[in-house]
Amino acid sequence: MNDTTQPRFAVDHMLIKLGKYLRIAGCDAVWDKSIRTHELIDRANAEGRTFLTRNTRLQDQYPPVKHLLPIQADDPVEQLGEVVRATQLDVRRRLFTRCVRCNVALDTVPDKKQVEGCIHPNVFRRYEDFYTCPSCGTVFWKGSHVRNTCRKLGIGEDQCRKDISVRSCRPS
Repeated sequence: MNDTTQPRFAVDHMLIKLGKYLRIAGCDAVWDKSIRTHELIDRANAEGRTFLTRNTRLQDQYPPVKHLLPIQADDPVEQLGEVVRATQLDVRRRLFTRCVRCNVALDTVPDKKQVEGCIHPNVFRRYEDFYTCPSCGTVFWKGSHVRNTCRKLGIGEDQCRKDISVRSCRPS
């Protein structure tokens, strides 16, 4: 699922909810609450990521950022809109293709029996397609509750039919 034209982001501590929305949209977005802002800027610069921040005095306080996108909005949904407009990001193209927890591209489960013990029996019977995170083992499937996320983010109903739900479990 790698796409070299897809923008990659580093998200500062003020914008973690935005980072989660970017992952839902299939973007490679990183953050780390355990490191200081200058270390995150260094990582963004080293990895060619666009640094997202609401800090208006960033350039006065930290090392230079190679690719900076200052965010104005307070609301994470509006922040996502700012990123979409600034980067020409197509949020529908790669919707729900990354693990929101790990930022890793999801794998398709070739045989749903591999995840049978990881999910509720009703879910197993109702759905055919499942996906897993190769890093944390979370199992995802097409489900209805993610439709609320799509609606909140302003993603059309046609794309919400492709939504996926989450369950933590390591498939056998």
